[in-house]
Amino acid sequence: MRFYMARQPILNRNKNVVAYELLFRNSRDNYFPQGITDNVATAKVFVNSYLSMDLEDLTEGKPAFINFPSHFLRDHLLYMFPYKNIIVEVLETVSPSEDNFILIKELFNLGYYLALDDFVYSPEWERFFPFFKLIKIDIMSTPLDSVSHLFPKFRQYNLKLLAEKVETLEEYRLAKSLGFDYFQGYYFYKPELIEGSEIGATQHFVMSIYNEVFKSDFSYKKLEHYFTQDLDLTYKLLRYVNSSQFDHVNEFTSIKQTMIFLGENKLRKFVSLIILAELNPNKPVVLINNTIIRARLCEELISLMGFPLLKESAFLTGLLSTLDAILDKPMNRAIEPLPLEQQIKRALLNNHGYLAHCLQLTLAYMEGDWVTVDYFIDNYNIDPERLISACDKVYSWFNQYKNSVQ
Repeated sequence: MRFYMARQPILNRNKNVVAYELLFRNSRDNYFPQGITDNVATAKVFVNSYLSMDLEDLTEGKPAFINFPSHFLRDHLLYMFPYKNIIVEVLETVSPSEDNFILIKELFNLGYYLALDDFVYSPEWERFFPFFKLIKIDIMSTPLDSVSHLFPKFRQYNLKLLAEKVETLEEYRLAKSLGFDYFQGYYFYKPELIEGSEIGATQHFVMSIYNEVFKSDFSYKKLEHYFTQDLDLTYKLLRYVNSSQFDHVNEFTSIKQTMIFLGENKLRKFVSLIILAELNPNKPVVLINNTIIRARLCEELISLMGFPLLKESAFLTGLLSTLDAILDKPMNRAIEPLPLEQQIKRALLNNHGYLAHCLQLTLAYMEGDWVTVDYFIDNYNIDPERLISACDKVYSWFNQYKNSVQ
């Protein structure tokens, strides 16, 4: 399935692009749709920027301005992602309360670059100024001549100023003469639509995961069961664990291993973000169904080949084996962001090793290529009746799976 977002350049006084603001979109219509809350829009921008695409590709390595409503600040979802190359736009809906003062001070101390978006001056904000580095002023709703007298106060705190909604040459010249440092608006560039591919989660399993993970005594076994039945969720979990804020030496061989590595708190935050961003009600497409069957067959057949300890790795190999087709990119780029063990990577990239043979046997069985099936039966001394029984078991399970999500 396709996802959409937009980026709009931010320029300095020399008209050089120095950053991009990332904007929510849900279609090729390049505007913010009605009926979408700030929380959902921010969640989707984050999921698309970090878990479906690469942030550095989106911004060409430049900083990304991202809107943060009070929910994200209050519930600390912001801490899920690294602070580097992000400019946190604190929305005008965030009030200058004591709770927000403590929170914004904490974010500042953690190293986040904070900006006040669509700022309208009130004295209550002054004690916040030491924690901000930039103020954005919407010059369509706040005329320049009504704020110019505040500029000396802003400069006392070394605050940079950004004029947004600049739509004419005259507005740009006036803003520049008043001392604005940065500029954004249709006069320079309209938002550029960005379109990409994502897998698409099954809401049935998203909600099952949500219901389980917020229990005080949640079961990793149940969560792993739900994750293993949804390729989109598994892919996003692996990409999240491999983000730059996590340091881990070992590569992962199972979904349960990644969840335990995250721990209960970060796992709950990850699921919360996915719940917010999950706007697509579509059921799995044929490719996703075939992928799920592949994963289950690989899990069963690797034991028949004599390698039961590789069951979890075989499952991941099958589950990720269609990423190139789903994401419309070469397999090496599709799995590059994932912290997979080398055996899985060799199977997917080089068609090498026991996991690759297991995937070949699985595909041969699914496609009715009995010559290849017989080849692997002979080479791994597999009992044909046990193979047929194992495969029947998987297809029987899949029919139950389809009924559960209809």
